[in-house]
Amino acid sequence: MNDKEQLFVRRRIEFIAGLLALAILLLVVRVVDLQWLQGDKLSNMAEKQRYREFTTQAMRGPILDHKGRVLAESVEVPSIAAVADEVPASSIALLAEKLGISVKRLHKKLYHRTGFVWLARQISPARAARVMALDIAGVRMETEWRRYQPLGPVTGHLLGFVGIDGNGLEGMERRWNSALKGEAGIRQVRRDARGHSLPDGVWLRDAVAGKALTLTLDATIQSVAYAALADAVHEQHAKGGSVVVLRPADGAVLAMANWPGYNPNNFGKYHPGEWRNRAITDVFEPGSTMKPFTIAAALQSGRWQPDSLIFCENGSMKIADYTIHDDHKEGWLDVTGILMRSSNIGAAKLALDVGSNKLYSMLEGVGFGRRSGAGLSGESRGIVLAPERWGPVETANIAFGQGIAVTPLQLAAAFSVLANKGVYTVPRLFVDQEKKQKRVLTPTIAAQILTMLEFATSANGTGNGAVPAGYRIGGKTGTAQKPGPHGSYSKEKYMAVFAGIAPIDDPQLVIVVVVDEPQNSIYGGTVAAPVFRHIAESVLPYLGVPVRIEDPTAWRKMAIAAEAPARDESAIYGMSMREIRRYAGKHGIRLHVHGSGWVERYKPRALLTLEQGDALEVWLHD
Repeated sequence: MNDKEQLFVRRRIEFIAGLLALAILLLVVRVVDLQWLQGDKLSNMAEKQRYREFTTQAMRGPILDHKGRVLAESVEVPSIAAVADEVPASSIALLAEKLGISVKRLHKKLYHRTGFVWLARQISPARAARVMALDIAGVRMETEWRRYQPLGPVTGHLLGFVGIDGNGLEGMERRWNSALKGEAGIRQVRRDARGHSLPDGVWLRDAVAGKALTLTLDATIQSVAYAALADAVHEQHAKGGSVVVLRPADGAVLAMANWPGYNPNNFGKYHPGEWRNRAITDVFEPGSTMKPFTIAAALQSGRWQPDSLIFCENGSMKIADYTIHDDHKEGWLDVTGILMRSSNIGAAKLALDVGSNKLYSMLEGVGFGRRSGAGLSGESRGIVLAPERWGPVETANIAFGQGIAVTPLQLAAAFSVLANKGVYTVPRLFVDQEKKQKRVLTPTIAAQILTMLEFATSANGTGNGAVPAGYRIGGKTGTAQKPGPHGSYSKEKYMAVFAGIAPIDDPQLVIVVVVDEPQNSIYGGTVAAPVFRHIAESVLPYLGVPVRIEDPTAWRKMAIAAEAPARDESAIYGMSMREIRRYAGKHGIRLHVHGSGWVERYKPRALLTLEQGDALEVWLHD
């Protein structure tokens, strides 16, 4: 090898040695960088790859009736989630198939995303098991809480519903969301190299369950009221209706029902307009159910007594350029007769004599024109104009329930004043809610009006269809024209109303029934009063209120009504198709089913009258 070749070899060796020295130097620099300069950062990144933190919902607190029966509860259901950037692209088609969604939709959930994503929430355990059997990296099963209301549509409007993220969106679920929701927990999970969760997760913060809410509501009374209202609306081909049942002594709301109902367990199938609790949101002109308070103002003024006589103008009276009419041409009536015969003219004359200020003071005192304070969101104030805006015509109209608007709850609270010896009690929805009361009428005047209300339900009164067998009651019918679009009153659309107290000698219940746009009849005595009777016949024996029976044949009816709620037969409301078939098979009852979904009404209502082989007809609705 000559000198030139030796030099070439030496230079190659030096070049290779230099490259090796440079590589070693770079490695040393890299090691220094990784170990010292970026050590903490890389350790944190490695820790994040090994561990993931997940926020978990707390169990939502239950809602109970006053006997501790569940009205709303949370049940555990599986959901499928994933760490988006760890799901292999090759597994997406199979994963989409088992999830029951399109590949396109799954791609959209995962594409260009990192970290935790939901793939399918609150699914059946069987579907969740099929997905997890695929053993796909990054895919995990989580447990969530789903809200369930056993009575479904029966309590839907009052309780509202909960969204998929565990937040109350309507009704009491929304109003008291912060108390019911609790506090979410944080769980840390360690994963293996393939991204699968290991079983040694730890809680960084425990979830705190929400508080329970115990309502004054009675599940049995609620079901009875809902069924009676549903039957009336169907029989009358009406647009809808509402019922409120109060205990006058303490203002406890025992039932609040609306028709048509909706199923809060599947609320997404309904229009938002169907979610509202019409017993507190919708106002109506109360018609003749306003007359007891007009008479109360007259008696309180000291200018009138129950037997004071008024000439009712033989059915027609003109005020300014406005003419007031009575359905029946009446001559002289005493104040009691005005209520019993429901004379508009008699009520108008009383109001004009007493004056707008005193009548307004009475209406304000019994709760009209303001929210009740029961603790419900979305409640309407109603409409009561300031007395300065009342002329003679307005004063006369308001006396018999036109030109004023109230909610069913407001009307029930007002009648409770008459039942509770003249004391107004703020309606209560919670068993531990403070009782707030104030005196509006003297006990003597309240008792006098109760007597008049009993006459109004006598054989010659407009409310005789409301009287349940074996009980004395008092109440007032109302038939109100609905306002038209241009300020006039419709000649075709009416509200049929009955507000009553039972029993009249020892008031335990105030029941208000409102039926919207009945078609077969427009009169409160024909449409709404029977609903009152059906509710009272079932609920009074259930509450242990003794009967005062004059008709011996009524004993069997009373016994049936007393026994049925005690056995909680009303629990068939909200049953699924499978559950109602199981119930019928257990009792040997022939079943006729209409529709699908949940039981919303049935006939006959007295289930204990059914014997083996008898027929039970049920209507289901989603």
